[in-house]
Amino acid sequence: MNASFHLHQNRTSLYRHTLRSERGQPHAVDVITQCRNEIYERMPHAAQGVLNAFIRNLFSDDDLVHAYLHPVTTPVGQPATMPLDLCERAANQARRYPGLLHRHERELAAVAAFVQSCGYYWCAYQQALGRPALQNAETMRSYRSRIASAHKAFLEEPLRQLRRCHADLGSTLAQVLGMDQDDAADPQQVARIQAALGSVMMQMP
Repeated sequence: MNASFHLHQNRTSLYRHTLRSERGQPHAVDVITQCRNEIYERMPHAAQGVLNAFIRNLFSDDDLVHAYLHPVTTPVGQPATMPLDLCERAANQARRYPGLLHRHERELAAVAAFVQSCGYYWCAYQQALGRPALQNAETMRSYRSRIASAHKAFLEEPLRQLRRCHADLGSTLAQVLGMDQDDAADPQQVARIQAALGSVMMQMP
C-alpha cells in the first residue's frame, strides 16, 4: 500500500477517534483541537493575514470541522475521500490558474476554492449522522436549498469580519462566493477569480 493510502487511513482513524471521544470521553476537546489544527495546517496560507483569519473564523464551528474530516462518497469504484483533501487540492489548482493577474487574486482564488463547498460538506455530514437519503427530485431541490442556507449561514459572519478589516478583499471574496453583488468589487477581477474556481476539478453537489 502506498503512503497516500496510509495517510488517508490515519486521518480517517483520527476522525473516528474524534467521534468516539465526543460521546463521553474527557479529552474530546483535545481531539477536536487536533482536527482543527490539521485544517489550519493544510488551508491555503496567504500573505494577506486577514484571509488566514477569515478561514480560522469559519472553522471556529466544530460541526464544520467534523464535516471537512468526514469521508464523502466518490464515483463507483473509488474510495471515499476526505473533503479536506479535495479542498486542499482545489485551492492549489485555483491558485495556479493562468488567468489570474495578481498575487492577491491567486490568494483569493485559493481561499474561495477551499471554502466554497462548506455548505455542501456540512449537509453531507448531517445526512451521514442519520438524515434520510434523497429519493426524489423534490427532496433533491430541498437538499440544495439546505446547502445554500448552510453556505450563507457559515460564511456570512466571517465575511463581515473580513470586510471590517479589509473592505476590498471582503467585498471581492463575498461576490466571488455568491454572497452578494457588491458594487465595490472590481467585476473583471471577480470574473477572473470565478474562472479559476470554474477550472477546479473537485466533488461538488
